[in-house]
Amino acid sequence: MAIITISRGSMSGGAALAHCLGGALGYPVLAREVLIDAAARLGVPEEVLREKIQTSSGAFERLREDRRIYVLALQSALADRCISGNLIYHGNAGHFLLKDLPAVLRVRLIAPMATRVREVVERQGLDPESAREYVQYVDQERIEWTKFVYGVDWQDPNNYDLVINLQDVSLETACVMVSSVVKLPVYAITPEVLKKLRDFALACRVQVALAINPEAQGFLFDARADDGKVVVTGESAEAGPSSVPKPSEDDIRSIAVAAGGVREVKVHFVRSEEVGRVA
Repeated sequence: MAIITISRGSMSGGAALAHCLGGALGYPVLAREVLIDAAARLGVPEEVLREKIQTSSGAFERLREDRRIYVLALQSALADRCISGNLIYHGNAGHFLLKDLPAVLRVRLIAPMATRVREVVERQGLDPESAREYVQYVDQERIEWTKFVYGVDWQDPNNYDLVINLQDVSLETACVMVSSVVKLPVYAITPEVLKKLRDFALACRVQVALAINPEAQGFLFDARADDGKVVVTGESAEAGPSSVPKPSEDDIRSIAVAAGGVREVKVHFVRSEEVGRVA
């Protein structure tokens, strides 16, 4: 059928909806598992990766390059999980990590503030006012983070295919709604879709390999794949003239091939403004 991503504010029922859908559709449900995969790719503890991708945008300015690598690793880990299609992801920014891929149903879940506050009170033992402040703080952090990383408003409904407000809709009804929509032909995992998922996953693996390899440090790389043929573009990560020596095309090819599944590599160095964002 499809890949489903669920975006929601803190304590908004995203995990509950994901597991309801998993039971109804027979899909695997993922969240923390992708984070663990990404951390393993980078050889860092899960806690370090979580801190890097959840630090406020102010700290992100100071950790720009580190954060880019961690987000790339998260995207690659999720992409590899999507190769066969049919899964539910309710972790960090799945709808952006899988942006522009076919057969992805991007769901936005909205829950009443009173419900979210009550959940925080029960889980964390805070008083209602502190719980409300906590929810508002987390929401603002997510808004700033996604705007800084992806240049978009996390709350904008244009970023989603389906927005469900739990004000008057039960979680069970929301589960039925999503289960029905995902069975539409537009979300079918066809052979053409599977190819695009494989190509995307390969390109992500190559980008991560380049991002963490010492030979390619100081440069930003983007990659596009088509049946094992990969085109890599890159430019210095520094503004203005850079003293960082440019890696040779042979070095880049070797790094890309080592990512696995690569049959051919073409390398282009371009102006920095031509290199795409991380997702």
